[in-house]
Amino acid sequence: MRWQDLIATARLLTTTPHPDTQPLQDSLRRAVSTAYYAMFHALAVSNADCLVGIPDDPLTEHAWSRIYRGLNHSAARRSLMQDWSLFSLQVQQFADVFAQLQDVRHSADYDPNRTFTLPETLDWIDLAEAAILGFMQVSGDERKVVAIQSLIGRRAN
Repeated sequence: MRWQDLIATARLLTTTPHPDTQPLQDSLRRAVSTAYYAMFHALAVSNADCLVGIPDDPLTEHAWSRIYRGLNHSAARRSLMQDWSLFSLQVQQFADVFAQLQDVRHSADYDPNRTFTLPETLDWIDLAEAAILGFMQVSGDERKVVAIQSLIGRRAN
């Protein structure tokens, strides 16, 4: 799953066949959720690419998939925020938007009373895209540390 396709899908959900009509509330809710999933999958791909590289045989394909699928939503958020100050500005911004958008995604998916406006929805999509683009610009070494932080839990002292 490509994060770029998820961002494009989120944007598509905000459009209507007639320029003078507003998107359905369900479409806006789905767009917000999809923007979050773009961030989540961007992190999952980055983790697998940094820790395994491009798979070129069945063994590395298996390892890549395990790393990709090993990302947990709440654990990733917790560990990124826990070590937030260790990272570059781009990773800090990614972690901030990831945490905020995760909360908004929960509202979009589970709170029947939450409504979204078109400008608010477009802002979340723009924030997600900008955070992902910034994150993808950081060094491979820093993204490798992010992968380790987001995948491996800490022991209690």
